[in-house]
Amino acid sequence: MKKIVLALLDHFESYLCQFLLVFFVVVILLQIVLRQINMSLPWTEEIARFAFIWFILFGACYATRLCALNRVTLQFSRAPKWVGNLFLFIGDIIWLCFSLIMAWEGYIAVLDLVEFPYATPALDWDLGMVYLVFPLSFLLMAIRIVQVNVIKYILKEEILDPDQESIKESQKTLMAEGDKE
Repeated sequence: MKKIVLALLDHFESYLCQFLLVFFVVVILLQIVLRQINMSLPWTEEIARFAFIWFILFGACYATRLCALNRVTLQFSRAPKWVGNLFLFIGDIIWLCFSLIMAWEGYIAVLDLVEFPYATPALDWDLGMVYLVFPLSFLLMAIRIVQVNVIKYILKEEILDPDQESIKESQKTLMAEGDKE
């Protein structure tokens, strides 16, 4: 049971992003279909925009967990491995600080919107609740940065880039098919 809960938490952003992606695509499709028959729902664009923003920010958190965000690492290719690891770690510390600052500033913005409420035009939602995505996502990103560095440097486990994994899988499949011929 404990492993299931940990697996769910480890992929929380993935599940949330899958839901948000399907949600905003369906909402936009609904709006397109309704416009073709000269009808419209005024709230669809607003809710799709909010879902898309949440999708992007939580997607960045999930990419952080997978070590799948783009980094420039070519300059470390000729240096010893420890040099590359050191500079990547320093970059992660800077990124962690940035994420914590963004989480704090997002929290301050939400507090301002709680003190001086503002409702969204079409949905009449409290904008402070919509903007909660900023402190939540950047705090989660900071947690994921720490988690990845613990896995890499303390547990000494290698986290493979998902793109590199899929390339290796494709190469294995092609080689297996070539051996059959």
